[in-house]
Amino acid sequence: MSRRPSKALLCFHGTGSKEAILNVQMARICFLLGDAFEFIFLDGPMECAAGPGVLPMFSGQEPYYCWFGGDGTTIKDSLKRINASVKPTVDGWQAKYPDAEIVGAIGFSEGALALAMMLWQQQQDLVPWLPQLRFAVMSCCFFPNEASLWLNARAQAYGLSKAYIDVPTLHIHGNRDFCLGRARKLVRNHYRSNFAPVIQTDTAHHLPTRKDEVGEVVKHILRLSEISATDAPN
Repeated sequence: MSRRPSKALLCFHGTGSKEAILNVQMARICFLLGDAFEFIFLDGPMECAAGPGVLPMFSGQEPYYCWFGGDGTTIKDSLKRINASVKPTVDGWQAKYPDAEIVGAIGFSEGALALAMMLWQQQQDLVPWLPQLRFAVMSCCFFPNEASLWLNARAQAYGLSKAYIDVPTLHIHGNRDFCLGRARKLVRNHYRSNFAPVIQTDTAHHLPTRKDEVGEVVKHILRLSEISATDAPN
């Protein structure tokens, strides 16, 4: 019987999706990284209609979920809901596997936005229940202007001139993705270059599927994990 990996990654699905769908979408990545990581798939806190690329392949799998509310819902309120939905899963997993460690996270589309906001909260010690996420992966991040304005406003409230996410993060950009400009804006405005390696893939709004591109993603994830383990406090 194979031994369970001692490290785990949180996984945030895109809007109008769910943990079971992301599990399928990440199947090849999970298979290649299965000896190194457990994958903890999360559901967003709110039900919504099916998102981009979900239908028709995943029709009939309602309910679908999202991370952020629609018009009239503030980012602050959305983050409260996100934290309230993620915390029980994290607590339950840690109680079940006390000898393992959550070390990072992967987010797709709106899930990458949720992850970016969680990394910022982590830096400001606003989520003490969250294990230290030492690295992250964001694919096709849906990063709206409102998120950038909110981050910078919060940074200024802490006496900072601008909000930077100082967690090593692999950014996967699809050259035909309708979110490409938004994903690039996140990297340009809220990351320093040494924290933000970028892989450009020949995809639209979905995770890489080509063997060579998946292999490149896996190689970068393993490297980030290795570097973060070296830099982790004893």
